[in-house]
Amino acid sequence: MRHRAVGFTWEQWNYAFTNAFDEDESRRLYERYAIPASGGILWNSVLANLMPGPQDAHVDYGNDARPPLLFVSGGEDHIMPPSVQRSNAHHYHGDTVTEVREYPGYAHLLPAQEGWERIADEVLEWALAHAGGSRSQVAGAS
Repeated sequence: MRHRAVGFTWEQWNYAFTNAFDEDESRRLYERYAIPASGGILWNSVLANLMPGPQDAHVDYGNDARPPLLFVSGGEDHIMPPSVQRSNAHHYHGDTVTEVREYPGYAHLLPAQEGWERIADEVLEWALAHAGGSRSQVAGAS
């Protein structure tokens, strides 16, 4: 598994990515977008809790030099549910902006759902509003 491609069945795809879609749309998206991915991704996540020290996905939660960070969460997301997104955001500290936006009714494959354009516009507005500023600079600009 570690050194080969691993695919999803439609049932797994539907649970993970398109659980908020009707069955016909979910199957259409599966046929269009589902491709096998490296088994190493899954294998490394399993081993992450067993191997000491920083892993491939090490994060410096106190890095004040990082850009602002927005977690976008579909309310129906099974892979990264809103509770996980809020927990992830809570780990970050310092003067750099970190926020979570939750969109009820949306699954993990949010960009394929009706209404995605509104969310994309909101995310772009957020990014432009926070470009180049720390929390204190952004707060002072409003």
